[in-house]
Amino acid sequence: MLVVALRDRPALLADLFHHLTGCSLGGPTEVVDATVRFTRAIEVRPDLLLRSRQRGWLMVEVQNSIDERKRRSWPLAVSVLVHQEKAMGEVLVITASRRVASWAKRVAHLQGELGTRFELTPRVLLLTGRRVEALLDPMHPELALFAAWAVHHRRGPAARRIVIRALELTEKHLTDEPLRDAQARAILAVLSDAMLAALREMAMDPSKVPETPASRRFRLFFEKRGRAEGKIEGKIEGKIEGKREALLAVLEARGLSLTADERAHIGACTAPAELDRWIASAATAASMSEVFASKPASTTRRSPATTRSRAPDRGPRAQNATRPPKPGRSR
Repeated sequence: MLVVALRDRPALLADLFHHLTGCSLGGPTEVVDATVRFTRAIEVRPDLLLRSRQRGWLMVEVQNSIDERKRRSWPLAVSVLVHQEKAMGEVLVITASRRVASWAKRVAHLQGELGTRFELTPRVLLLTGRRVEALLDPMHPELALFAAWAVHHRRGPAARRIVIRALELTEKHLTDEPLRDAQARAILAVLSDAMLAALREMAMDPSKVPETPASRRFRLFFEKRGRAEGKIEGKIEGKIEGKREALLAVLEARGLSLTADERAHIGACTAPAELDRWIASAATAASMSEVFASKPASTTRRSPATTRSRAPDRGPRAQNATRPPKPGRSR
């Protein structure tokens, strides 16, 4: 979601960078194709690739966790970009983890056995502590998305306060309605299930969160989500109930009587695939024990090699094995 926001509004990166470092990325940036191609069939695809008139190319990585593949992919991408653009650009890593930040700064420091060194040190934007608080700026409400993302994996009171504040700033200070709605949806989309569960509990209890535009959006979001989940559950339960009724109809038509325990067993089954097997078995079974004893058919697909190995051998040996022996010759 963070990459999507940066791709749709590249100016966000300049705002974030200036807010955290006091430096300017310089000039407007535009999104370019993020696929870095090599002469051979090798591709490296960073999260985002931007081009700035003043800074040249900007490679952006949103890093949630340590990924040792970046030890190879980052130097490769930078080498090709330097070759293509004939100039060094910038590699920016955005993370909310101090451990990931420390790793990102040194993951591409390579050294050969004889002492040759190759070092790529990206500029890391670490969103933790006071820096997150600084992003909750009424003068820059568009940065509230980054503050919410920085605590998306947490669920404690401090994290909840940041998320609620991020939504409040979005509702109050983003005057463009489509942009306000898009950012509010993005904030809710980046949150973990644990955080959403905590916020849902708060949103459904008005005594905990006073009714504000932000809390109202929370409440409406969870009400809509609950209705959608209810519809899905209702459809699934309706489908399962239909299969149960079909099974009972087949058993009745076959004259197979059910005990109370067997009827309860069918009523307790919530697996559509198992009900399908019972229906298929009921068409030919002589007793209920045979119906319930049906096993799922294997769905393992044979590999081409296995299929070929089991195909009839058409070679000379196979032909000799099927031909009757000629008179006077032993096989």
